[in-house]
Amino acid sequence: MPTQKRNEDKPKGSRPVYHARAKQSPDNEFMTTIGAAWRFNDGDGLVVRLNFLPLDGQFILVPPKERDE
Repeated sequence: MPTQKRNEDKPKGSRPVYHARAKQSPDNEFMTTIGAAWRFNDGDGLVVRLNFLPLDGQFILVPPKERDE
């Protein structure tokens, strides 16, 4: 059965409300962005897209930093 990407959950052109961040290694406190989250269109909840899986299975959601424009 072919898989199909579902882009309808993420509004086009919308900025994420959270970034998914995880430690680069268990003994390192430095965190890297591994994905993002957007508000769910049909009510409460978030749509989370991960580009990478965290090594320890844990990640946090943090508000994105404001860009200097």
